[in-house]
Amino acid sequence: MLQQSAFIKTNLKSSAYSYSYKDILRTLQALFNTINMDDALPKVEQRAQYTLYLIDGATHNWHNLVPADLIALARQNNVVIFNVERKAICEKNLLLNHVNGVFYKSTPSEEVFKGLVKINAGELWFTRMILSQAFSDILVATSSFNSLHEGIELKQDDYQHLTKRERSVIHLIAQGASNSVIADKLNISDHTVKTHLYSAFKKTSSRNRIELANWAQRYISVLLPMSKQ
Repeated sequence: MLQQSAFIKTNLKSSAYSYSYKDILRTLQALFNTINMDDALPKVEQRAQYTLYLIDGATHNWHNLVPADLIALARQNNVVIFNVERKAICEKNLLLNHVNGVFYKSTPSEEVFKGLVKINAGELWFTRMILSQAFSDILVATSSFNSLHEGIELKQDDYQHLTKRERSVIHLIAQGASNSVIADKLNISDHTVKTHLYSAFKKTSSRNRIELANWAQRYISVLLPMSKQ
């Protein structure tokens, strides 16, 4: 029998005894041989051992922007977001970035069970409307593949003109980091962060940090190396 294991990335502000966690854990215990929980993801080289990743979305706001590290995880693994508020995420964005499903704080326990069973069987857990919208977006993207490819080549040129520090700033922006967090990680001042940010705006033809983050996430698998966790 194939051994299946699940990993729950917890949120330090959530309680493992909450209603959301109890529903998830009860179902996982029936479906998986092993369940591990931690507030940090496993190292990249260890991630293949888990059949499913459940990411606690409490306190996060991923409505306009899905963090780059979450996108990278979902590209290679089955990922589910849970314990999240409806206003804090955009289901279509998650679906288009390879996430397998979402369970809200308000999702009934029977729906959690049904959804996890479906996901474990290889299905997606999104509403029919969201699936339809995402499929339409994919068709549009596919029909314009040639122009998209040309765009990637142009962005490659833009990337070559970015300094090493600008690339670091863009990478952190793509992961949802604020200016103060970037300043702390790179050991620079907030003013210097803004300088690099404005320069990156100009070089990538972005009007704001959301557009810059979307630019980075669109080309990140081609241009920007993901940091190992």
